[in-house]
Amino acid sequence: MIRKIDQRNDGQRYFEQQQFQRQEQGWKLIIGTSVLLLALVAVELFWLVPTATSSSKSAFSGFVAVIGIISSVLWLVVQAVPFKVRWQSVSVALACLLGGGWALLFPLLIQQSHFFSVYAYSDLFIFLSVIAFFSYRPALYLAVLPILCSLLVTDMYFGGANNAITFLSMGSRLIIIIVVRECLYHWFHASVWHEFEEQRLRKELASVALIDLVTGLQNDKHFELMLDREMMAARRHNSDLTVMMINIEPMHLYAMTCGHQACDDLLKRATKGLRRGVYRPRDFIARVGSSEFALLLPDTDASGAEIVAERMQRHVHRCCDMLVKGELEQPMAVMITIVEWAPNVNVRTMRRYMRDARSQLNLDEPQKCADSVSYYDPVNNH
Repeated sequence: MIRKIDQRNDGQRYFEQQQFQRQEQGWKLIIGTSVLLLALVAVELFWLVPTATSSSKSAFSGFVAVIGIISSVLWLVVQAVPFKVRWQSVSVALACLLGGGWALLFPLLIQQSHFFSVYAYSDLFIFLSVIAFFSYRPALYLAVLPILCSLLVTDMYFGGANNAITFLSMGSRLIIIIVVRECLYHWFHASVWHEFEEQRLRKELASVALIDLVTGLQNDKHFELMLDREMMAARRHNSDLTVMMINIEPMHLYAMTCGHQACDDLLKRATKGLRRGVYRPRDFIARVGSSEFALLLPDTDASGAEIVAERMQRHVHRCCDMLVKGELEQPMAVMITIVEWAPNVNVRTMRRYMRDARSQLNLDEPQKCADSVSYYDPVNNH
């Protein structure tokens, strides 16, 4: 039958997977940005700022060493745990480490060295944090809010700026961060769900193209694909392969007597019986004609196929006999021809054998009133 996709659960799982992948990209971006900014600060502090004191340089070196040690420990923890399940915790820890570290470094540089270019670096870090963590709100705010608080405290106590202007500046930054984050998240959410819907529709269309809509069985196109695959597997493993061609009568007479809708109902009952006669998951059954079916039996020889054929006949009779006998005098008949594959037979020849077996079933008029199980002989039929 056609598999019904649980759109809500599958969509949520797909969105979380895309969210995780987006966070992986965000980790690389924010780590690379932090390394670059620290390198720029080190260049300016050690070579370009003449007012930098030795204590500020020592403090910066110690700060970088501590951040490096904590980052190494975090990296080891990430490698030890399945972070695909706990990527939120990794994002939060990384945001706390980088955001908190930058927030502590900022007032240190302003107070001891009057290193005012760090304002530009802080705004750049905030902007890239929004891009890196917009798909996970807690990590974004943990990365950004410590820096904003540090900027606010530094401006109030060391910058000498007007408190009202400082609050207005920080509030404006925060509003811009929230608005940009929500816009990015809305775009990300909409694009992911659009992609999921497109993939879901493609899968459903592909599934419908290979399924018979009346019986829910696979159609002849899918059967040919599976025949190619199973023949290659049988040749590779040197195993048996048998194909059964099945014709169920009197479908045409029942359709002319009771109508096409009643015939469709009878086909569904016959399909139910055929399914009950097939036990193994790998056995493949398909509808290949109006009242004709085909069954692939991997790792099965002719004697095993005959047992399956008799079992299918019994199940079809149990599902359909009462309905047919109530409308027609002619009894139900399940006629089966067994086609055994040989290693020297290619796909084209096997398909020709199957066509001959189908023709033999359709031309065998005297047998249409009773069940039959016959073997296809390629020598005589050729």
